[in-house]
Amino acid sequence: MPQRAQTVLGKRLPKCILACCQTMRRGVAGAVGLLQDTIRASRVAMFDGGCRQAMLVELRGNVATTIKDIAQLAGVTAATVSKVLNRKDQSISEPTRDRIWALVKELNYTPNSIARSLITRSSRVIGVIVPDILNAYFTELVRACDQAARERGYSTILCNSDSDPQKEAAHLTFLASHGVDGIVLAASDLIPDAQLLDRLRIPLVSMDREVPDLDCLAARIDTDYEQGAFLSARHLIEAGHTRIAFVSGNPLASNTRIRRAGFERAHREAGLPVDAELIECGAFNHRFGLLATRTLLDRTSFSAMSCMSDMLAMGATVALRERGLAVPDDCAVMGFDNIYIAPLLVRPLSTIERRISQAGYLAIGALIDFLDDQTHPRRMVLMEPTVVQRETT
Repeated sequence: MPQRAQTVLGKRLPKCILACCQTMRRGVAGAVGLLQDTIRASRVAMFDGGCRQAMLVELRGNVATTIKDIAQLAGVTAATVSKVLNRKDQSISEPTRDRIWALVKELNYTPNSIARSLITRSSRVIGVIVPDILNAYFTELVRACDQAARERGYSTILCNSDSDPQKEAAHLTFLASHGVDGIVLAASDLIPDAQLLDRLRIPLVSMDREVPDLDCLAARIDTDYEQGAFLSARHLIEAGHTRIAFVSGNPLASNTRIRRAGFERAHREAGLPVDAELIECGAFNHRFGLLATRTLLDRTSFSAMSCMSDMLAMGATVALRERGLAVPDDCAVMGFDNIYIAPLLVRPLSTIERRISQAGYLAIGALIDFLDDQTHPRRMVLMEPTVVQRETT
């Protein structure tokens, strides 16, 4: 390290002052004045020679590197660096921007998100609450939400409620206490606590679920479940089936009631009765699909199944195989969602397309638009389902 830099760092200053005092026979005041002149000269030299390089070496890989460090090395103010990092740099010259970004990369600078959120009152974090992460529908949805958020400069926190109202309330409180900017409530049979949401006052988007009509509700992204169930039943009826089993989620939830209405409408339009013995409702997971199909096979006969989720349909096909029944020769099976593994099964699953990824992008986009401008009109999106025919029907 150059001798002058060592002087600045204080390793040899006492000897320099002593030498100056002895040589010039000046008092303490003179020594202090000489010291000040030496420091001023050293500051200029620091960025012209070896000391700037020494500072770079010291800062590289140091997680404590600050905006002030980058500003000092770039020869600009901390405010200029902040503008560049926050992409508010229209008034800053391109060479200056390039110099700042080069230092950011070289020093592995990481912004202090806590400090930034205190200043901007924004964490740039979005919470996503799902009822069952093991359900492939929600896996795909969460991935789309995360990707959409990152494209807009946000990160996500995932919470799994297991369809438990107490867990969901705890997740909402946790996310609020950790300063998330907004929340996506994914499809669930749960109805969130209106008083809790009103107290937390965090902007949120609901997806395919009942949510109280509050000021903090930025958007509703829903699937036309009634039409989807109608299309599923009509597809099977047009294939010649007259006894079709209906398997869905919680019978008391609006999602199931709406789907059942579409299923029954298809039967009415075809002039077919709906046999109550062909209805099994409980949950949307693989296990209930397995158990419900076993129950149906023990109770009555049917030639097709309209399952209100792909996970239900996969459980149903397992139960049918257990009884020696072939799909679709002995029993046709229709799913709902078109999750990413539906076409990858040994016998690719016929299903109802819900455009899961698009729904995730819409939810995040609507939420961030609302965060940017809370006078933005509330978005109400109803996504239209379509039939995807494969090998199970």
